[in-house]
Amino acid sequence: MKAELVPDNGDPPIAITKDLTIVGRRGYCDVVVDDPSISKRHCALVKTDGLIVIRDLGSTNGTKVKGQRVRWAALLPDDRISLGTYKFRVYLGPDDTPGPSELAEIRKARARAEVAPLPPDIPTWLASDKYAESVMNRREAGPEILSTSPDPDLESEGLPAKLPLEGDIDLAFVNAPTPLDGQEAVLETD
Repeated sequence: MKAELVPDNGDPPIAITKDLTIVGRRGYCDVVVDDPSISKRHCALVKTDGLIVIRDLGSTNGTKVKGQRVRWAALLPDDRISLGTYKFRVYLGPDDTPGPSELAEIRKARARAEVAPLPPDIPTWLASDKYAESVMNRREAGPEILSTSPDPDLESEGLPAKLPLEGDIDLAFVNAPTPLDGQEAVLETD
């Protein structure tokens, strides 16, 4: 069973991986939440089959489940808990399904990939989805030659014509002079 606490304020989800997890404000806790309304050692979470049991550890501002202050309670999926004034939603799900923290990591990775600059020697068109799709569609055709006549799939995108599809491609050709209209240049592969 996968268990996570999802903060209501948009902070990253917190995976509960241990069978016994101590939540508090201090560094020696298993889960540290830096909020002044949370006690040094606020509560304990015990993971069991299908649910989590939460137990308040004598905190100053209390532990609430569904708005009711509790000393201990069984948590079910989508229960709302408050530790002091800090609020969470409880996520419980199967191990083979991505949880909120894993989905957040996937979103971060995608965002980094979208804004990551290309190395200076790689032209922008080489990284385009349209170009990659065109190459994959022609993969079965075998080796091809670089032609100055534009590929119809790429013409509207202003991308270069076909590239060879077999062997290792040396990207040095990008800075090489282009052939005159109507001529063809063979691109050598290693």
